[in-house]
Amino acid sequence: MENNKNNNPINNEPNKTKQYKVVSNKKKRKIGKIIKRVFLTLLLLTIIGAGVGFALIYGIAKDAKLDAQDLAIEYENSVVLDIEGNVIANLSGDENREIVTVSEMSKYLPKAFVAIEDERFYEHDGVDIKRTAAATGKYVLSKIGIGSADYGGSTITQQLVKNLTQEKDRTWKRKVKEMARAYYIEQDLSKDQVLELYLNLIFLGGNTYGVEVASNYYFSKSASDLTLAESAFLAGINNSPNSYSPFSTEEDDIKKVKNRTETVLDKMYELKELTGITEEEYKSAVEEVKQGIKFQKGVITENVYSYHTDAAITQVIKDLQEKNDWTEEYARLYVKSGGLTIYSTENPAIQTAMEEEVAKDKYQISSRKTKDENGNYVSSQAAMVLIDHTNGYVLGCVGGTGTKTDSFGLNRATQSPRQTGSSIKPLFVAAGVQNGTVTAGTVFDDIPTTFGSSYSPKNWNHYRGLIPVRYAIETSQNIPMVKLLQTITPEYGIEFLHKLGITSVTQEKDANLSAALGGLSHGVSTLEMAGAFATIANDGKYIEPTFYTKVVDANGDIVIEVEQREEEVMSPAAAYVVKEILTQPVKTGTASFCGISGISVAAKTGTTDDDFDRWLCGFTPYYSAACWFGYDENEEVRYSGNPAGSIWDAVMTSAHNGKESKYFANTRPNGVTSVSICKCSGKLATEHCANDPRGTQVYGEYFVAGTVPSQKCDSHVKARICNETGLLATEFCQDVTEKVYITRPNSDTSTSWQRAKDAEFMLTIKDTCNVHTQELDKVAPAITLKGAATITLEVGGKYTEQGATATDNKDGDLTSKIQISGTVDVTKAGTYKIDYTVQDAAGNSTTVSRTVVVKEKAVTKPAISLRGGEVVILELNQEYSEPGYSATDSNDGDLTDKVEVTGADKIDASKPGAEYTITYTVKNSKGETTMVSRRVKIKASEVNET
Repeated sequence: MENNKNNNPINNEPNKTKQYKVVSNKKKRKIGKIIKRVFLTLLLLTIIGAGVGFALIYGIAKDAKLDAQDLAIEYENSVVLDIEGNVIANLSGDENREIVTVSEMSKYLPKAFVAIEDERFYEHDGVDIKRTAAATGKYVLSKIGIGSADYGGSTITQQLVKNLTQEKDRTWKRKVKEMARAYYIEQDLSKDQVLELYLNLIFLGGNTYGVEVASNYYFSKSASDLTLAESAFLAGINNSPNSYSPFSTEEDDIKKVKNRTETVLDKMYELKELTGITEEEYKSAVEEVKQGIKFQKGVITENVYSYHTDAAITQVIKDLQEKNDWTEEYARLYVKSGGLTIYSTENPAIQTAMEEEVAKDKYQISSRKTKDENGNYVSSQAAMVLIDHTNGYVLGCVGGTGTKTDSFGLNRATQSPRQTGSSIKPLFVAAGVQNGTVTAGTVFDDIPTTFGSSYSPKNWNHYRGLIPVRYAIETSQNIPMVKLLQTITPEYGIEFLHKLGITSVTQEKDANLSAALGGLSHGVSTLEMAGAFATIANDGKYIEPTFYTKVVDANGDIVIEVEQREEEVMSPAAAYVVKEILTQPVKTGTASFCGISGISVAAKTGTTDDDFDRWLCGFTPYYSAACWFGYDENEEVRYSGNPAGSIWDAVMTSAHNGKESKYFANTRPNGVTSVSICKCSGKLATEHCANDPRGTQVYGEYFVAGTVPSQKCDSHVKARICNETGLLATEFCQDVTEKVYITRPNSDTSTSWQRAKDAEFMLTIKDTCNVHTQELDKVAPAITLKGAATITLEVGGKYTEQGATATDNKDGDLTSKIQISGTVDVTKAGTYKIDYTVQDAAGNSTTVSRTVVVKEKAVTKPAISLRGGEVVILELNQEYSEPGYSATDSNDGDLTDKVEVTGADKIDASKPGAEYTITYTVKNSKGETTMVSRRVKIKASEVNET
């Protein structure tokens, strides 16, 4: 660039304040040494440079060959196609055309740049020999300690080379290569083509590239409408664009802009034969500068592309840079105006579903602390990426909430690494399963733990105690995951993440145990998380995610085809085991809200400390996706539930509409075995595991062949507890309870396990019963009943206890120790039992029973006695007189007055020879009746004897 030390206000003149005085002999000697070094250097350069130097420079220049024809821009609109071949973006519409030809610029603009940057532009072949010689001299002197190492001399063509290539180092080799390339370019391109490329590529402050965008930015007008003064301003700031502040009201800033603009105008007038400006034009422009150029910041309008299209274009630009060694500025210019067709991977239905979901009001949560430039509280944000894991195609991508209002703004899906929280846990699990150090059934003790001297992570819920990896993932327990990373080592874990495409983590900053919970120095992008989970979904094969497949030019020739890195990171068997683990949160864990009917879903939630970040990452047999939700500046997410999960669920449900049912089990690979193991040990289950007091702890788990456990569970034990002492029973304890308990290593030296939920099921009894230490007397005492063993009584009778005697082989007479139980109710018929129990000192007891039968009294009829006999003879006409009677009953006693007499009134004594019967009847209280009769006979009439 031009370095006018008289007029350039930012130029620092070397040695400007240095005063030369008479110097001492010491200083003279120093100057003499310098002069000697200069001559020696020049001599060496002459000798060596003539031979070796020429050969070296020739080799560098030859290797720097640049095909300048490829740099010619077609100035045709490029288009982007979706995966179905539909045009979804036109990259250079007329309403915001950034690329302009020289003929479309103000006549002053190219001349201003030529005058101040390269006044011999139209005379040289890419390199200005005069300026290069001067710059070379400065370089040589700087190497021997004289003057500054800063040297100029670059022509516009050389500056174009710097803007085209990515080589920015300040070495003589780079300078040689730059000059060679400038020469090659000018052999193939016209001066106008060179100038046109240069003016459309240069950076001019703010975020502007090219004179058309800069004209709009500074003056709110097209480059075709710039005045001479305005053209001079743009050319002037080219030497250091960001050091000028034309919109500032500060006096120093205003003066700086005026001085630099006048410098350019002076140079243009000095070179009026080249620039063609008249004295009148010059003076008018100078006056405009003195009065103050009217700066007016313009609004840069552009088409609004989808986040996916933004990402596809950005990826194409990056790939072209790498392939052709172009700068970003030139690659962007080529992509937008090269008449290209970009075949993107965007699925229109999926992209629309994403955009519609994140635009919903429920995801627009105003910040409580961060405001935008207008003083309004900013909104929460989200990012999501959905991938076809079979080929790495990104089918959908959003990088913010609400409706997208600009293009190439911040794409949080690809450009914003965030702390992952627990969503990273499955990736370390995958690392362990792959190298065989852990399995889905490996058990870790989820208890308060300090790692090293100070790292003491906490769980978000509670400590669950002994838990296998599967169920630690289900409820997102932290301690087991830190122990898992400790097992596989953080170094291996970080190396594995790199294989999964996560490049933002480093061994130097992230190889520590906190990485297990997402504690990373830089975070991970949503795109990288989606790609990592896609690897598991794709049976362990990583395919680098891509937003496009190829780019072709207007002739249909392929400009670039995407090259995706592919690597077998995991075996299909290991990937399948991790898939199955990740179904657990969806079945009954933290991601139970995101199931899809008829389709297997694997997913993991993630939440960082203080609820700054929310995640859901997962996949189905069809697609893989990751979603993040939070604020650009860390702030608590105030949302009921998991907003990232809500977005993920809605988008994935939509993406799977109409898909056939599909399950991971349908594609279970060889090398996967399922066996029944114990949740508490991770080893083969025993009957004790099934009899755990909490319910069976046996479940079926998947293993990679060769990692199936061979030992039986040693965590569950059955213990006999002496009920008398509460200690472990001996063989002599008689009153014993058997129960299944769990055990754990190091429970004697650490008490942290006592805070775990399974603590109550631990076998904490260590001592054995100290009471029942030898064989006891097992002979029971003998009881002898006094009297009969069975006694029969009638109701109303009297029972008299006759007692019993008892003797024991060791304790002797125990009669006094006999306990009698039972009663006899003599008023009620029934069978009664009287128990006689006695116990000796050893606890042996004997019980003997006596039976007492109470019977009802025998039922008898009343008895009737007749006085005077059963036959009574009456004289004829003799009146009958009752001789009398009595009646008695064994229960009722005398019943005489109860006797009914019938038939007496029938006796007619006037009838000789007549015979009558008198009946006597009596009934007792039991209803028993007795009847007797008496006959009464009447004598016949008397016979007279003669």
